[in-house]
Amino acid sequence: NGMGILEEVNREVFPDIETRPNYMLGIISHGVNSTSTFSVVHAGFGTIALGLVPRYAARQLTNPAEPTTESWAPTSRYLLRTLTRTPVLAAVGFAPTELLQAQLEKLAVNAVVNPLTVMLDARNGSILYNYALSRVMRLLLSEISLVIRSLPELRGLPNVNTRFAPDRLETLVVGVAHRTRDNISSMLADVRKGKQTEIEYITGYVVKRGEEMGIKCVMNYMMLQMVIGKQNLINREEQEDVPVVGTDKSVVGSK
Repeated sequence: NGMGILEEVNREVFPDIETRPNYMLGIISHGVNSTSTFSVVHAGFGTIALGLVPRYAARQLTNPAEPTTESWAPTSRYLLRTLTRTPVLAAVGFAPTELLQAQLEKLAVNAVVNPLTVMLDARNGSILYNYALSRVMRLLLSEISLVIRSLPELRGLPNVNTRFAPDRLETLVVGVAHRTRDNISSMLADVRKGKQTEIEYITGYVVKRGEEMGIKCVMNYMMLQMVIGKQNLINREEQEDVPVVGTDKSVVGSK
């Protein structure tokens, strides 16, 4: 979940664009779980939206004079064709700009449902039918909507303002929360287990892109810090030693 992972990998691992590998991104709704290392169980059927990442996309954003014709690597085309021809995966290929918009829709939903359920320590349906929480949701979405509609990657695309309007994003969030009302969000599950969450790549991505464009996302920044703070709090509680007095009057450490 989240966005900004590729940018981090490119910056830290593959800074040279000429020797950088070819990437394929996907949005998956299949249910899977792991029973052990390198073991994956297909727990529920879903779909996969796939798209090849243009190698020179970032360069074209900074230099519009760059040619826009993209030559996909033969291996990338082969892999995409193979995955979309595998019936059980129900995979469909999308143009890069269309996949990007689908990713941003999912990001907007995750940036509301995940951190709110973490702070409430409740299932996804808990954010529904609650006027106070609806106001918080709308404040978050107003910032998220503004950031997405201002992204240079979407400049010139039709219907961006309508597709990512706050009221439409709210409809998406409410729909997902209702369909998964009995589920525990992945972020809440991670926090309860003391594991690192994806908040930096969800809410953190919104805040970072907003800062790049001069947009202050105060509500999302607060939510980002609160989730990180709660994660740190739980980690500290789990690691804290409680002194126990033994029968020999010596003090021993106990978890």
